[in-house]
Amino acid sequence: MLVTLCLLPFTAFAAEAESVSIPVEIEGGGTAEIISEVNCPLPKESSLEVQDGATENINISFTTPGDYKYTIQANTKEGLYYSPEYYTATVAVRADNSGKLTSTVILTKAGSNYKPDKCRFELSEKPTEAPKTESAAPEQAPKEPPTSRPKTGDDSMLDIYLLICIFAAGGLFMLAVIYSVSTERLIKR
Repeated sequence: MLVTLCLLPFTAFAAEAESVSIPVEIEGGGTAEIISEVNCPLPKESSLEVQDGATENINISFTTPGDYKYTIQANTKEGLYYSPEYYTATVAVRADNSGKLTSTVILTKAGSNYKPDKCRFELSEKPTEAPKTESAAPEQAPKEPPTSRPKTGDDSMLDIYLLICIFAAGGLFMLAVIYSVSTERLIKR
């Protein structure tokens, strides 16, 4: 069998890099910084200068499938603060059967479930707490416990399938008992 496996031709696919762009807009202009979690590919530059009224893109290339998480924040300057404090970008990179990579970017605004199409920082009042340091990633807002089942897109009724499995297991048990009783009766004859 090992010889057969060695003789079969195998094709190895080299995955091409998949690039994503995360658009950033800063009211009044400023610098945006991207902070990655461990083992995430980094952009060529960790900060991006954005002019007032312009939208710049943070570009990141991926060569390996996986889920990657980044934090994008606008650096404060001259007593100006921005709202929201940060955005979270989750990048899901997947490979198909041929090795071609595809990606999906999901942006989330800090402290909410709002999913905008770009990171837009607006001027705001001075925050009540000290601004976050550049070296540490901001903490996530505490999440409330779910009040219902999560929506997965699967509308099947799992309870009914579980009930059917329980009845089927009970039926198999009964068949096993009947078989063992009838076998004992045949042996005693």
